Amino acid sequence: MTVHTPDLAVAPAMPTTLPVPASRLVAVDVFRGLAILAVVAHHTAGLGVRYVPEGSGLAVALSVVNRSLLFVVPAFVFMTALVLTRSALRHFDVGRYYRSRVRTALLPYLLWTVLYVLFRFATGQEDPSELREPGRWLVWVQYGKGYYHLYFLLVVLQFYAVLPLLLPLWRRRWPLWGVLGAASLAQLAVYGLNRVGVLEFAYPATMALWYLPTLALGMYFGANEGAFEALWARGRGWILGAAVLSLAWFLPLSLAALQEEQVNTLAFSAANWAYTAAAVLALFGASLALAAMRGRWVRALTVLGTLSLQVYLLHPALLYMMERWGFPSHPLAFTLTLLGYGLAALLLPVLLARALAGTAVSRWLFGR
Repeated sequence: MTVHTPDLAVAPAMPTTLPVPASRLVAVDVFRGLAILAVVAHHTAGLGVRYVPEGSGLAVALSVVNRSLLFVVPAFVFMTALVLTRSALRHFDVGRYYRSRVRTALLPYLLWTVLYVLFRFATGQEDPSELREPGRWLVWVQYGKGYYHLYFLLVVLQFYAVLPLLLPLWRRRWPLWGVLGAASLAQLAVYGLNRVGVLEFAYPATMALWYLPTLALGMYFGANEGAFEALWARGRGWILGAAVLSLAWFLPLSLAALQEEQVNTLAFSAANWAYTAAAVLALFGASLALAAMRGRWVRALTVLGTLSLQVYLLHPALLYMMERWGFPSHPLAFTLTLLGYGLAALLLPVLLARALAGTAVSRWLFGR
């Protein structure tokens, strides 16, 4: 999955002592704000695809938007790895770390799994008799299948579990292209082992091992402060070019898969890993640029970033409820209605999160 470029190939030793701009912390929240916007847009476009005439121009446009935004979960995985690695390398208390992860991640995951399972039965999406089947509960918890978006929480829980074992690796300075190359080879090995039945992942996308390139990039830039700024300053053109080229590779395969056409799984997976890694770096670069600008929109994105988990958890239920209201048949009215649904699914969780901030309910539901 490595993108080779003549200029960046000779930049392995980015110093860890580069000054970190004051805007970097703002950039993290801007990144999360942009990422959660992309999440809601991705799911809203997917909702619209189910109701527009097949083959219409609007169907094609919505499909392209939906598939182009598939970098969203790797984006949050990347930023989780970056922030947590940076924090852990400064100070790490293993007991306190795991207690915190139980309170802020494991308990909310289990709670939201139960809530969304009950939501599915209450809304008629599942047969109520399955509530009494322990095997179904095991699948819902083990694979993040309580609802279609909960697998992200399971992926980060897996990363949280193994982070203490990985930290010693990042106390050394490694060349960026060596890290990315090793992660890419390891990712291909995971794919191969899964294909031949050694790993037997029932749902590969719910496994942290399916995100090795973005996890490795996140840990690398978390361990090497200033390294991304240096890379972006001299190589943003290469990063943006890699994102565009890998999207051109990934998009046709992804659209074909969306139409349930037969697609080579290795080609699809490799294109997906290449595109998501490049898109995540481009998104972080854009976040740094926006953070340096400040302004009203940047402040709004920052607030949205701080509430991104709440939006992530709540918006699928809202989209489902609004889906039941239906859509008008006229393309323009359909588009405006869909945009209204997406905007409501974004803003209502923000309002609720702000209302619950600092309460025990917020700590139970969102771990904060």
